[in-house]
Amino acid sequence: MQWLSLFIEEMCCPAEVSLIQSELSRKPGIGSMEFDVFSKRLNVQHDTAIVTANGVRRFLAEIEMTAHPWRDVREMTDFQSRRQRLRTVITWVSAICFLVGMLFHAVQFVPVHGLIDWVTSETTVYTRVLYGVSILLGLVFVMPAAWRAVVRGRADMNLLMLTAVIGALVLGEWFEAAMVTSLFSLSIWLEQWSMKQVQTAMRSHIQQTPLIARCRQSGHGQTVELPIEQVDEGSLVEVWAGELIPLDGQVVKGESHVNEASITGESFPVTKRSGDKVFAGTTNIDSTIQFATTSRVNDSTISRTMRMVSEAQLKKAGIQTTVEKFAEIYTPLVMLVALLLMILAPALLQQSFDTWFHRALIVLVISCPCALVIATPVALTVALTRGIREGVLIRGGRFLEAMARVQTLCFDKTGTLTEGRPEVTRLWCPQEFSEAELLEVAASLEKNSHHPLGRAIVTYAQTQGQMPVEDGRTETVFGKGIRGRIRGRHAWIGSVRWASDLLEDTQVLSRQVEQMPSDATLVVAGYDSCLLGLIALEDVVRDEALKLRSALFGLGVKRSLILSGDTQSNVTAVQQVLGFEDSQGGLLPQDKLKKIEMLAEQATVAMVGDGVNDAPGLARADVGLAMGAMGLDVVLKSADISLMNNDLSKVPWLIQFARRVRSTIRINITLAIAAKVIVLVMAFSGFAHLWLAVLADTGATLLVVLNGLRLLGGRYD
Repeated sequence: MQWLSLFIEEMCCPAEVSLIQSELSRKPGIGSMEFDVFSKRLNVQHDTAIVTANGVRRFLAEIEMTAHPWRDVREMTDFQSRRQRLRTVITWVSAICFLVGMLFHAVQFVPVHGLIDWVTSETTVYTRVLYGVSILLGLVFVMPAAWRAVVRGRADMNLLMLTAVIGALVLGEWFEAAMVTSLFSLSIWLEQWSMKQVQTAMRSHIQQTPLIARCRQSGHGQTVELPIEQVDEGSLVEVWAGELIPLDGQVVKGESHVNEASITGESFPVTKRSGDKVFAGTTNIDSTIQFATTSRVNDSTISRTMRMVSEAQLKKAGIQTTVEKFAEIYTPLVMLVALLLMILAPALLQQSFDTWFHRALIVLVISCPCALVIATPVALTVALTRGIREGVLIRGGRFLEAMARVQTLCFDKTGTLTEGRPEVTRLWCPQEFSEAELLEVAASLEKNSHHPLGRAIVTYAQTQGQMPVEDGRTETVFGKGIRGRIRGRHAWIGSVRWASDLLEDTQVLSRQVEQMPSDATLVVAGYDSCLLGLIALEDVVRDEALKLRSALFGLGVKRSLILSGDTQSNVTAVQQVLGFEDSQGGLLPQDKLKKIEMLAEQATVAMVGDGVNDAPGLARADVGLAMGAMGLDVVLKSADISLMNNDLSKVPWLIQFARRVRSTIRINITLAIAAKVIVLVMAFSGFAHLWLAVLADTGATLLVVLNGLRLLGGRYD
């Protein structure tokens, strides 16, 4: 049996999973199957002697499932399925046909009927053809959704849109029908395009894991390279220094430092020895290690994290916009009123059916919420533009509305509240040595080191004017430090434990260690058995973070806390400096997600983070804020708002600005509804015409735009 990994275009929900599983299980040569719905990935075992990879794809084609090799899709982060490409082409052709038709229509009739009445004027054959093509193409994806709404017995925007278009065509209003159709189909395409960006970001992040794993064969000293989807649980995998770890596992041989920033978000590498766990997507820094895999590729930590992001986004509270909630009541009500006008009014008033049928269609077109759906986002666009000007990238108006209600703020520590990299914060030397000599020796020993602490020491020494000695020879002692000859003397630098073994007298060292900050990482340097000095390195708190709590308290935010993958002692130290109410350390992505879910049950929650371990929490929180300048692509796409300049002072600014935007949105909705109500009253009185509906839409849009433009001004301190 051999594993095959496929991308299935049509696999978007559990129904397709059940269909594939039931059909493939009946085919000869098919074994176990693994599904990842969000990534649209299928891993299937097949007996190569019975069925080939192309044969498996043909089996899927029999049930109308289009399969592509996963590797081909993974290497194409901008991959688009045939259906996606078709929808893109149809949507834009529909919009272009409408614009060309409108241009011909306006050129012919504006000189005759004026700037307003040309919209309701007669149309030529050429204009009708262009409008008709736009309508047909725009309804290609609307009609199936409208039919499903009829079958379910629940009116939605698709059904009302289809009914309004048909009504406009019955009245001969080709312009109105084409405009509604093209704009609605374009808005749906934009929504799906946005979701594709999230999927693309996730797939591009999963590309951090290599495609090939170097497996050692049992009983042999040789290794064989296999695609990671063919590596079973319990396989022995070898990873060399500088390589990415392909799968989750447990170390069985070797020792090395591993950079786990892609999983935990923490910048300090972790020492891995026999028995320790390693995770896919992390980087082996120092030396070769061998580990036994504890999961297959679909069950790796990084894959589970991506799935948690998608699941959390589905659970996000307030997923519907205000307009969508309004449309749930408004849409069936309008259709009922139009139906009553067509049926009851002629019977009760004993008037012509044709007259009331005509009026009912006018009411339906006038009442179409398209103007409300289109007009309100104009103000939001202005608000988003102001956000970009301030270095805050906002994905939608509903996140601003949620930000205005935030009562609890959660922050990641490393890279969010702190700088995210170690920096030298304190030096100590005994009287017989100077800081300059300490830095020269430390930089000379660490000059070729790939360890973040070593690089931080070299950088600090250079800023102090101390350059490494070029003729110094060094040797790495794994798990302890570095030793070598500097200016003819035997020098060393490393951990406090190693220094205790090398020094004759450790009392001075012990006293100085106790006086150093508890959350600092200490590096000790010496000559032979003499102590040269200590270097303390810390992840420094951002300057703007120091003023954060008082600013949030002034805005009425009740609770601020830190959720971090770092040790509890380090997290507590930062909490005390900033004055936050609570903190929790040692959290994995799923732990942060559970904490966010618990807090979201009590109040509106926003989370600020920058690492992949923050992505599920960012997606699940009512509002997720990413540190944009240093955040990974998947984090930015999982978050609702990105602070592109990594400026934490924008968090309180955003809350204050969001509250003003919320009031503006409410005013805009009121203006749009009021315009509709006025025209509806006139329609019931028999005075409404389609040109008046167009005028009402235009007037409401103008008021909304003018009100929204006010958001470009004003200061928020």
